[in-house]
Amino acid sequence: MTGQANCIYLKSLIPYVEQAAGPEAVAAILRTAGRSREWLVADHNWVPLALLDRLIHQAMELMGETDEEAWARRWAEYHMDWKPSHEERSYLGAFTMGLGSPRAVYQRLGPLAWAHVRCARGEVAELHRSRGVLRLVPLPGASIPRWLCVHERVTLERFPTNWGLPRATITERECAARGGAACVYDIRWRNAGPGLPFWVPSGAGAGMTALALVSAPSAAAALPALLPGLAGVAVGFGLHQRRRRQDLQKLRDIQTDEILHANEQLEGKFRDLESKIEQLSLLIDLGAAVNATLDPERIYEQALGRLVTAMGYPAAYLFLLDRERRRLRGHRMAGTGLYEGFGDVDLALDPDASVAAKVAVTGRPVLVHDVATTTEPADRGLARSLGAGSGVAVPLRVKGRVLGVLEVVAGRPGGFAQGDVDLVTAVANHAALALDRAESFRTIEELSRGLEDKVRVRTEQLRAANEELQKAYRDLQATQLQLIQREKMASVGQLVAGVAHELNNPIGFVYSNVSMLEDFVGRLRGALDVYRGLPLPDPARAIAEERWAALKVDYALRYLDPMIQGIREGAERARKIVRDLRVFARGSDDVWQAVDLHEEIESSLTLLNHLLKDRIAVERKYGALPAVECVRSQIDQVLLNVLANAAQAIQGRGAITIETRAEDDRAVVSVADTGPGIPADVIGRVFDPFFTTKPVGEGSGLGLSISYEILEKHGGEIRASSAPGGGALFTMRLPRTRAAGEEERRSPAPSTTLRA
Repeated sequence: MTGQANCIYLKSLIPYVEQAAGPEAVAAILRTAGRSREWLVADHNWVPLALLDRLIHQAMELMGETDEEAWARRWAEYHMDWKPSHEERSYLGAFTMGLGSPRAVYQRLGPLAWAHVRCARGEVAELHRSRGVLRLVPLPGASIPRWLCVHERVTLERFPTNWGLPRATITERECAARGGAACVYDIRWRNAGPGLPFWVPSGAGAGMTALALVSAPSAAAALPALLPGLAGVAVGFGLHQRRRRQDLQKLRDIQTDEILHANEQLEGKFRDLESKIEQLSLLIDLGAAVNATLDPERIYEQALGRLVTAMGYPAAYLFLLDRERRRLRGHRMAGTGLYEGFGDVDLALDPDASVAAKVAVTGRPVLVHDVATTTEPADRGLARSLGAGSGVAVPLRVKGRVLGVLEVVAGRPGGFAQGDVDLVTAVANHAALALDRAESFRTIEELSRGLEDKVRVRTEQLRAANEELQKAYRDLQATQLQLIQREKMASVGQLVAGVAHELNNPIGFVYSNVSMLEDFVGRLRGALDVYRGLPLPDPARAIAEERWAALKVDYALRYLDPMIQGIREGAERARKIVRDLRVFARGSDDVWQAVDLHEEIESSLTLLNHLLKDRIAVERKYGALPAVECVRSQIDQVLLNVLANAAQAIQGRGAITIETRAEDDRAVVSVADTGPGIPADVIGRVFDPFFTTKPVGEGSGLGLSISYEILEKHGGEIRASSAPGGGALFTMRLPRTRAAGEEERRSPAPSTTLRA
């Protein structure tokens, strides 16, 4: 609910609630408003409309009311009754009476409405001598509560009563609080007439004139008969004018009274301003005093002393918080009539036991108007010892934590107002800043005393650590070459373990059976030919032919040749595997040569057949790829590492897609798998040495790192990426010639330095 409302509403609301529900209800409203009663009933102060609406509904609850419209009408009637005290009446009442007539008031609905609320504008749609149509239109983004509609309606009804006239008659055609675009009122009123002082003399004169005219014998004699009527009218007019002058004088007296009252309020505001200026000056002096020392006790002394001597408070007390014991203990005091046993005060940190404990726990100030009647958790025994009839307690907060409680007391009730809370809070804040500065200075001083020794020790540590790092770096360089060779040999060993299974059957088959098989086949064929060529009697030959067909000898002889061919293929496969293994047995003296990458890919796939088997399908998308000048054994190691990682990443069945193409003067090989992919939080580390996502003992974490270094030395690059749906893609780029690779290493492009 946006907009503002003038405190003129609270000017009548507060006494209305006090009359119906008592002072406790008014105190509750003041707590909700967060303002003093004096401020809320001032003529020219404004409050948010949302706050006023909350106070209105709180007042209804305190008074036991549930019907908002009926309650608002009764309150508005109370508001429109002219009150004898300035605290309850408004300068607007004198202003509207000064306008002279109801029509003049209604004509100025716009300014009058704006003087009350800043959420709607008043409009005069029609205005005649004794009737009109008035509108209250909400401002853009604002709304009008129902109680405000009722209040404005009663106000419009009551305006004619300022001149002793009957209430205006109002018909509410539309209501903004009930969903209408505006509050629309049809209004009718009576205007003031001359009154009895005019009509009685005029009527008497007219009666005398009528009697004289009836008894006049002639027209000439009738002329003197008119004199009583004229005299009556003159007397009536004179009395009417006299009454108007009296009313005017009464209005002048009221306006003069309002002017004098406004002048008194203005003088009071000036006095408050002077008091604020004086308080500000005292706070500046206090700030200078507490900042001139780094001793906490001196800071406490200055703060308490200024509260008593400069700011005029009768007594001031300081409680310090003991967090370990959860107690508040009396620490220091200043003023007159002090409690001598204050140093022995030890309060439990219970917010329901004392005001000081509540402030320490909640961190919010507390104002006690009267210790005897307050609803705050006052320790009345301690209050009697301190001689406190009223008091203010504020937290002493340093670096966001409550260090203690600062309390000022007076012997009489009602000795403090909200302004005292603000002033004591400001003093506590000044003291807290000084304590914070002193604590920081002590910390810096302690750090400075040991800083030189710490710097010297740390310098020695850094020097020793630097020497250790240099030695470790030299060891790492030596170890790196060993790890590369070890990884290479580990890869060969892993491959041999898989290839052994593949070689065992075909080699054993070849060496154990092929010679004997060929010999036996030759013998059997010769023997069969001899037996079949021998002459036999017809019965014997029939038996032999029947037996020959039953044993399917022709079928067996026909498939002996494919079996021998299978043996030869197995032997050839074994020879090819052995030939491919030779690549990884070469030393570091490999030379640069032109290599067909497609052949190297196929060799690597052959060696990885034990990982692929029937589980992983390999899809080849080979493009036109020229020969690449490189160190063959090193590039084979890169291809083997990348393909092995792809195969090991796939759990169960899957596929590996190998794609080759030429880009400018580079050969590009990409390997994609259907595995789970690489998580986003580790993709930037896959080429780091010793980084692996495999279980302990299943990977050294050097395969991809070595591959990265090999390609970098060739002037190429390798990148890893992973799609959101799963699967990893490794893309390798190699210069086609050694010269291009050397040039690339001397002037690397930004992209070649990216590992993932």
